[in-house]
Amino acid sequence: MSPIKHDVTHQPRFTCIMPQIKLPDSAVLCERCTPYLPLLLDVSPAAKDRKAQQEWWSATYEKIKPWFIQGLFPERCELCKILNNKFSKYPGFDAANTKISVSSHRPSTYKGLDHHTCLFKACGGDLMLAPVMPAVTADDGEHVNAFTGRPVFQSFNPLLAKIWLAKCHTQHTACKPEYTAKDFQFPFRVIDVQEGRLVDAPPDVRYIALSYVWGGVKQVMLKKSNRRFLEQPGYITSEGLAEATGEYAYVKEEMEAEGRIIPRTIREAIRLCQLINERYLWTDSLCILQDDEIQMDTGAWTNPDKLAQIPKMDIIYGASTLTVIAASGADSNAGLPGVLPTDTRKEQMIGKIGDQFFVSIQYDPMKTFWESTWVSRAWTFQEFLLSKRHMIFLPEQVVFHCRTLAWCEDHSLEYIDEAITYSGCTPAWTSSWQLRPLKIPERSNWAEDVYYPEIFINQFFSSWLQNFLQRRLTVSSDILFAFEGALSASNRLVGAFHHGLPVNYFCECLNWGVGEALGQSYSSTKSPYQGLTKRRPGFPSWSWTGWMWDLPPSESFNLSYIVNSPEKWNRVAVWGVKPTANGQMAPFKIAEPDVAKWERLDVFPPRTFKVGDEWVNSELPKFLDMVKRMTVPSNCLIVKTVIATIHISSEPLNQYSNFNRAYSSGDFTAKRCLGGIGISSDWKEMIEAGLQLQIIVVGNFWRGPDPRWPDRTDEHDPTVKCLVVREVEKGVFERLNTIWAEVSIMKSLEWSPVVAILQ
Repeated sequence: MSPIKHDVTHQPRFTCIMPQIKLPDSAVLCERCTPYLPLLLDVSPAAKDRKAQQEWWSATYEKIKPWFIQGLFPERCELCKILNNKFSKYPGFDAANTKISVSSHRPSTYKGLDHHTCLFKACGGDLMLAPVMPAVTADDGEHVNAFTGRPVFQSFNPLLAKIWLAKCHTQHTACKPEYTAKDFQFPFRVIDVQEGRLVDAPPDVRYIALSYVWGGVKQVMLKKSNRRFLEQPGYITSEGLAEATGEYAYVKEEMEAEGRIIPRTIREAIRLCQLINERYLWTDSLCILQDDEIQMDTGAWTNPDKLAQIPKMDIIYGASTLTVIAASGADSNAGLPGVLPTDTRKEQMIGKIGDQFFVSIQYDPMKTFWESTWVSRAWTFQEFLLSKRHMIFLPEQVVFHCRTLAWCEDHSLEYIDEAITYSGCTPAWTSSWQLRPLKIPERSNWAEDVYYPEIFINQFFSSWLQNFLQRRLTVSSDILFAFEGALSASNRLVGAFHHGLPVNYFCECLNWGVGEALGQSYSSTKSPYQGLTKRRPGFPSWSWTGWMWDLPPSESFNLSYIVNSPEKWNRVAVWGVKPTANGQMAPFKIAEPDVAKWERLDVFPPRTFKVGDEWVNSELPKFLDMVKRMTVPSNCLIVKTVIATIHISSEPLNQYSNFNRAYSSGDFTAKRCLGGIGISSDWKEMIEAGLQLQIIVVGNFWRGPDPRWPDRTDEHDPTVKCLVVREVEKGVFERLNTIWAEVSIMKSLEWSPVVAILQ
């Protein structure tokens, strides 16, 4: 096949604004690759709206069939050479026979006009090319910003970081920090990268926060013993620590035991700050005292720095100008690829067609981010969630992500994407489904008459926990501390939390459980249910913090807040327990029932739920005395409710479910079936032997009329929600799961009043 030389003409015209753009001079292409040259350049000028793009595609590329290239001629065709250089690295690729599929892909949109380019795929790999070229001019003389590919060099260009920050600062209202240094009601230190030392943060400090994976690297951390040393000018640098001599020689031996190093990631973060003219850096290991260990009995730190700052990560990350995320590598020595010129970043494909250079751009620049060790760690979850701006250092390139949109190093989105957030104005990867559980809601986005707690808990809080609980913790007892900042950020939205559950909606949220993971389709080849089988020492069974979340991919955290108005939910009486100033334990009211609503159901023993002053003063103290004898009294709940026994069958709920059926009696007749309950497959023998468990009521709700049948309502047959528990000692229970059913079904159970202590 003879190569063809192309001197250029112009692209077909449509009714929309068309830019004047010239194909590469003297392009040497084979016959099969020739038709794709205009499509490679269609990415540049934002040339057509969607309708015109479809017309153009139908008029040109619709006729090019089949949509693949088979048989490359790298010695004679410039595009074949680029494709061969790319795909020859993949196992099984044969330049003479492998089919390389070709499709049109839209990497971005500008003012309603789509940018398109070719996407080549073969052997499990893909290649998307963009031309390295300047802006072009449209027919009407308007200057149109071009979509351009950008070479990714060995060193990251700090000017690019400054441009991203400046554009976001001036154009994105949603990305402005919600806090300032004035909100720091605690000791707050930062590294002064100009003076090379640790300092108390000055008033209205502007600083960069660092988020990274510690790993098992030995490193110098801030301690009471070395604080004075680290506060000396020039002792913290991007090269490392100064030698501890003279009056500071006393810390030399200690620091040598820690490797006498500042990890590479922190050193390069210091250097990055210097390059982009940001004076202050905050990083936890050098800015928070790290002396005290966790107390195993309570899980609390005695260190005043940690006590003050860990719950306020929402302020620390929320007030930062930028959070730098080290998402390359598995520990604190992985560094920030591109900050130092000696770094080797993954190679970008660069080729030439005629007099025009093309570079590979990533189909999804965040792909390696979602696969990184950083994303798998529990502590990093809230660091992303709480920050307004992120600069993510990946092995291939740097990605800038903020609350409004995202930009990246290998193509110039920052010049063409407008600072708006509605769907379709930015590449799909900037609004990936994986980003959904990493967002904090804005209360102002919903109308005043919307029942906001339902939105927050269903769309945000439950998604946060589903994501967070899939991540790994090195120290098991950090489960609540690693999520404390997210809870603090939620206080202004739904009020205070107790052991990770919102106090104002406590009974409703006790209903969390383990359900089918999102994206898992129903299948007759269902996996056995595992559920939560191992307790987390020092944490309550009724909270999601109290269990080890080592689950198969088919199971995940599940919390559904069903009612859309507070009048549709009725609670039981619940008290929590907390320490007082004098070191004693005292109850505090979490939930109070509407007794009249319970009595109208005519199911449970009369006056069961009543908690008048007389009962509180005479009976409640007896149960508080029982709580005080528990290993961790503050983990306990006191619940005045009703209890019944249920019987577990080995029969599955249905052909699709791996839940077991629960019955109100041991005869397992259909009319006595209460519904399904997740029971670990490890309990198979106990179920076959006749497993019995208890359930305690925590509330009831009704949905109201069905829009399809407005005359129907469940108001007179509401759903009763219960915790499935087992008694560990008289009057003391451990929560295992949840179950619920309509009142008409619950009538078949034998209910008794109880004051249950949940631990």
